[in-house]
Amino acid sequence: ESEEEVAVMTHRMAVGVWVGLFSCAAMAADLTKMPLCTASGIQDYPAIDGGIVVWHDEREGTLNTNIYGYSFSEPNELVICTKMGNQTFPSVSGSIVVWQDERNDGGDIYGFDLSTRQEFVICQHSGSQINPRISGPIVVWQDKRAGNFDIYGYDLNTKEEFVISNGSAFEGYPAIDWPWVVWLDLRNGGNWDIYAKNLQTGEEIAVCTNSANQSHPAVSREIVVWEDERNKSTNGFDLYGRQLPDGAEFVVCNQMGDQVLPSIDGSLVVWEDWRNGSSNLDVYGFDLATGILLAVDTSIYSQCRPAVSNNRIVWRSGNDLYYADVVAPTVLTILQPNGGEMLLAGSAADILWQTEGPSPDYIRIGYSADNGQTWTTITPGVPNTGVFHWEPLPDLDSTQCLVRIFDPADSSKTDKSDAVFTIFQCDGALTADLNGDCFVNLGDFSVLATQWLQCGNPYNSQWCF
Repeated sequence: ESEEEVAVMTHRMAVGVWVGLFSCAAMAADLTKMPLCTASGIQDYPAIDGGIVVWHDEREGTLNTNIYGYSFSEPNELVICTKMGNQTFPSVSGSIVVWQDERNDGGDIYGFDLSTRQEFVICQHSGSQINPRISGPIVVWQDKRAGNFDIYGYDLNTKEEFVISNGSAFEGYPAIDWPWVVWLDLRNGGNWDIYAKNLQTGEEIAVCTNSANQSHPAVSREIVVWEDERNKSTNGFDLYGRQLPDGAEFVVCNQMGDQVLPSIDGSLVVWEDWRNGSSNLDVYGFDLATGILLAVDTSIYSQCRPAVSNNRIVWRSGNDLYYADVVAPTVLTILQPNGGEMLLAGSAADILWQTEGPSPDYIRIGYSADNGQTWTTITPGVPNTGVFHWEPLPDLDSTQCLVRIFDPADSSKTDKSDAVFTIFQCDGALTADLNGDCFVNLGDFSVLATQWLQCGNPYNSQWCF
């Protein structure tokens, strides 16, 4: 019928097959955004880890920027630091929040334990310490104690500070996801490059040294993403990525207009996007595992500086903070018959499938006897239990059979057999097949024995003798 004859598209792509495949292709609609903080002044530079969001907050004025947060588990707004002077650029991991603090007229690194409600100093060395980031017990930052910016770290467990990279050129804007630290590096002269270090092994890697500028790296597990100027004359800033330690570069997004300030968690990358003009910044996302592009927020206000953790995205829209959850897609998968089976016409077979993500209430099932050129309904809708007993199988003879399932409410949620299977009719020459199973064996002898010397005249059982 017409509904099943319409071709449907799935967006599933193999997890891990990232390199060179993606360029912001498939589009999903804007997510449902919810307000996170709409206090007076500007709330900016959000960071998120699990159920905790932190940001720097100007509700008390631009000369006294403070650190606030929000706990989704309570739910409740968190006052983290309201000391005099500016506290900016926070980062959070678990219950620990870190930030850049100017209460002593310079840049220092402070921390706060949400579980104990205790503030503590991480680094108060001479020179500026700025742009902190945290992953587990490790805090990293950009440090100018030696006269030019280097990358330092601090272990909250051991209370020990350590040098990550202190070359003679500028090194800054670090990001961390244990064990990898990535940063912006000017060691190669006039262009910015991206370097990385594995804190477990001590191995340092040149992530990208393209002759154009690379900047604002972000890292999750072994995936690094950054903004890149190599196509600036035609596209503006693009987003690139690489899998550490030795993976090839791949394009995350190279649409017209700038794509900048990426954030990544797992396979989900989000960024600030200028494709609709510099006066209408938007937030987009891209799932490296599925190939789905997300228009996170493209409303009339300017949206910027997104951050992501798990499936939750936070960003600034206007002067306020919003968040949205990326709902996992529904994935239907045929398990049986999935190719190569031999099924007897008129008999029975179970159709088996599994559902990942949000589960449809009902499943529509159809079959094809010509490798998908035409389709016939088996059932318009059955409860989504993962199994349907197909009986009787159609009276046909074909080696080109397929089964297809989909959500009756959304035909894009679908799957079909990976390969053809066979429904066959028994050879009519097999006249000794008495029980209809297309096989002459003891079962047929049993039928013969049971009916031995029985007369088939329903009107006179003695007629045969």
